[in-house]
Amino acid sequence: MEDESIHGILVELPLPQHLNEMEILQAIGPSKDVDGLAFANLGRLMIGGGYKSGAEPSSRPTVPMGVMELLLRSKVDLPGKHAVVLGRSSTVGAPIAALLTAHDCTVTTCHSQSVKVEEHIARADILVSCAGRPGFVRGAWLKPGAVIIDVGMNVVPEGGKGRIVGDVCFEEAVRVASKITPVPGGMGHISFAILLRNVLNLARSAAQLTRIGIGPTGHEMFRCADHLRFPDLGLKVPRVLLPRQGLDFTKWCVIACDQYTSQPEYWKAVKDIVKDAPSTLNLIFPEVYLGDAKGNQQIIRGIRDKMYEYDRDRILEPQHPGFVLIDRKTPHVSSRKGLLVALDLDMYSFEKGSQSLIRPTEKTIPERLPPRIAIREQSPLELPHILVLIDDPSKTVIEPLMARADTFPKLYDFDLMKGSGHLRGWHVAESAAVEGVVAALRSLASPENFRRRYEAAENQGVILFPVGDGNHSLATAKQCWENLKRKGADPETHPARHALVELVNIHDPGMTFEPIHRLVFNIDVDKALKDLQADVEKRGWGPLQMLTGTLATLRNKEKGVHYVEFRSQKRSGVLAIAHSPLVLEVATLTAWLDPYLAGHPSMSVDYVHGEEVIAEKTAEAASNLAFLFPIMDKNDLVKTVVKEGVLPRKTFSMGAADEKRFYFECQRIVPEFTFFKSDFFRRGSVSVPLSER
Repeated sequence: MEDESIHGILVELPLPQHLNEMEILQAIGPSKDVDGLAFANLGRLMIGGGYKSGAEPSSRPTVPMGVMELLLRSKVDLPGKHAVVLGRSSTVGAPIAALLTAHDCTVTTCHSQSVKVEEHIARADILVSCAGRPGFVRGAWLKPGAVIIDVGMNVVPEGGKGRIVGDVCFEEAVRVASKITPVPGGMGHISFAILLRNVLNLARSAAQLTRIGIGPTGHEMFRCADHLRFPDLGLKVPRVLLPRQGLDFTKWCVIACDQYTSQPEYWKAVKDIVKDAPSTLNLIFPEVYLGDAKGNQQIIRGIRDKMYEYDRDRILEPQHPGFVLIDRKTPHVSSRKGLLVALDLDMYSFEKGSQSLIRPTEKTIPERLPPRIAIREQSPLELPHILVLIDDPSKTVIEPLMARADTFPKLYDFDLMKGSGHLRGWHVAESAAVEGVVAALRSLASPENFRRRYEAAENQGVILFPVGDGNHSLATAKQCWENLKRKGADPETHPARHALVELVNIHDPGMTFEPIHRLVFNIDVDKALKDLQADVEKRGWGPLQMLTGTLATLRNKEKGVHYVEFRSQKRSGVLAIAHSPLVLEVATLTAWLDPYLAGHPSMSVDYVHGEEVIAEKTAEAASNLAFLFPIMDKNDLVKTVVKEGVLPRKTFSMGAADEKRFYFECQRIVPEFTFFKSDFFRRGSVSVPLSER
């Protein structure tokens, strides 16, 4: 156990009677347990077959895993099938039953004290016999078309010699079964192969490589990259949960919770579409419904319980580790390409002057975090709507994957609700594809390339992942992770350390930047415009002129002048500010607007995508005033952040409201045992209070 050159220890069983078999087996630690019989490995096997994220054994018993490999390679349909296991030993029968249950079989275990065993066998779609009784199972007991796996290895006398036979009377069963293993020549060979695979996997684990055929890599047919974490990039290959096949994905998938905050009728229409179908609508808290603390807490508890319910009832199914390559069609662009990854929150900071690798592009408002933290810290799942940018003009990261998308397994392909476009996703897991992404990102993250591209100073840190959309959600994840670390969470194993985000190339033709306009309520329009003019003059940024028309109709725009359109029920026009030292129009207006709103608590502001809501709200009341901004050049985004720091909050939007990311994939952000100790599993379905609104 102490010799690092030894990767596995195998005890040949049975041992002589004077030796304590249990004591010797348990002297082998799980990291070198070739047979998978250490208590730590057997215990983990009982948690969902050991396939749950964070609960994988170092190795599994060879015969049970051989049974599963045989069933899966023979393409036996497992979910919902009735399986009968003859035998309950801790090394064979019990693990086989756990694995079959994990693959959604209904399992009956029979043993020496079971009565009327033949009646149980007669109902079996799948029979696994490890009873150690030669010829015990008769052909007449079997259900026609059943799948029979005979694990028995029994020696019977024949002609003065011994002959090996199974538990099943092969000559009778072969006439009834659809598939059957012979003895000898069946499970023995497969078990030896699994034994060798266990040795290989223990050696790979010792070298910090992913394992083959067990744990997060699933079965032998699936191979993922050798490495899943790349600490220098803050990158991890995630293991996402997806809604199971057969669900209505259009109803499952709803838009980000921070959209349509002034339009409750949008969310009511979504609820009318979803009705009682499984949906991410039941797993999120649309900001339009944020209210008092007591009402919020009731909704949060309902969301938390619904997450447990979806996990318990297999609405959500864990996938093998892999990136998700995404192609999004919106009402405005035919294609926007993205890549779902997990980013290390230890390499993200939203503090002022941050030089972290993952960095916001807009100002983070700490006051906006507490409601989000209240939701996340009680949630066992994370649903990402964060879009993180990469400045990749040569298109080296995402585009090569899209060029060969047809070679990757397709995960989903469906229309989004309310005319919001179409979504397709592929599983990117193979070593060559993952390593290609990593190599391209490392090139973008090169300090020499960074300084040359952005004329950055020597003391400026590389920004590889500027946050484009959902910065407050990422900041919430960061704060929750810091809180968990203070409570003793293990940084190496806790799933909340990495947040799911979608990477999007700034230079993707489908990536459009839209301005986010300001809509102020309960304001005296004339007084506010006079105060704005006085503030601009006082700062020395003037003169400020009020021009007629709109941003779209304005002619002869002067270089260096900031133009901001304003609209109200009675007045409209364009503000022309001659000498603002700031780069962006939104920064110029924010310098006046934020302090003005702080001094008038009766006023409120909304951040609006597009002009339909503005037209509706400004016509509604004379006390509503809107400010509209021109589109910023997306190609200058990172350079502006490097030169001037973060932009004002809500400076730009990556597309219009209906182009925002829809929730689809999920990730667990609590340790696995949290699910199983929850009292929720003793209850039935729950209703989310949000559905009553």
